[in-house]
Amino acid sequence: MDKPAINLKEEPKLSKKTGSVLDRKGNNPFFEKVKVISECIPDVKKIAFDRTQRSIDHTIIFMTEGTMDMEVSLIRFHLVKHSLLLIPANSVIAFNAVSPDCVYRLASFPTFASGQNDLIGYEPLMIDIEEPHLTTIENYFYMMDMLTQNKHSEYAQSVQHIIISMIYHLRKVNEIVLQTKGLIDLPNPQKIKSEFLYMLNQNSCPIRSVTYYTDRLNITPTHLNNVMKKLTGMTTSEWINRTTIRAARELLTDPKNYTVAVIAEKLHCGSEPNFSKFFKTHTGESPSEFRRRMKLQ
Repeated sequence: MDKPAINLKEEPKLSKKTGSVLDRKGNNPFFEKVKVISECIPDVKKIAFDRTQRSIDHTIIFMTEGTMDMEVSLIRFHLVKHSLLLIPANSVIAFNAVSPDCVYRLASFPTFASGQNDLIGYEPLMIDIEEPHLTTIENYFYMMDMLTQNKHSEYAQSVQHIIISMIYHLRKVNEIVLQTKGLIDLPNPQKIKSEFLYMLNQNSCPIRSVTYYTDRLNITPTHLNNVMKKLTGMTTSEWINRTTIRAARELLTDPKNYTVAVIAEKLHCGSEPNFSKFFKTHTGESPSEFRRRMKLQ
């Protein structure tokens, strides 16, 4: 069975937080999941840096102090003060490093409107926020936090409008950034990259066939490879291999304690020896060695 999703709002452990979770009155599913935290100070000692987790809801992280290194669906991000990261639902997250002075704001929320997923997109978006947008983003968080602390179900629609407005604003800021980099005229390659990464990360056990993705994108393998190499610096096969390794680590640390042979089958790697060789080539240790090391932690 696939590994169950883990909600990002449960990690990392926090030593201090302000803000509140919306009340569950009114039987509103949105209230049961939305969360706004105006100040997060992660407890670095309790963060499992070697483990991945799959986010259930959309998440916005806005850094106010310090730095954070993380991977979202195998894309690496270095967040600094005033960096903002928009993480779509169903993304796979791993924390790599967090500075002792790290402080950030967080908002997480489910899909609640038609077309919202298209607006948010299917890959993470990082923007370094500068004035005059900095004050605007801070005001969005302030309004969400103020409304959620009231704990009245009638505020749900107001919070939803604020979230949608904030995402529209972020998309507009990103367009300005792309224009300054001369990338605004690349909608098709950006769309291809986004849809490929979405399909690749959609399942806990990725499909390892390049043609599986190109058939659905209606492009040639060469075209997809050229796009991924140009926009990410990695080939299609490198992305598939990295995703497979991440899935292998998840399965090797799964409480169900799958055998290596079962994991090899789940990941479409053929025989157990083939999978073990593949894993060691990309990680420097055998599946058994990795599993023993993780059990000692």
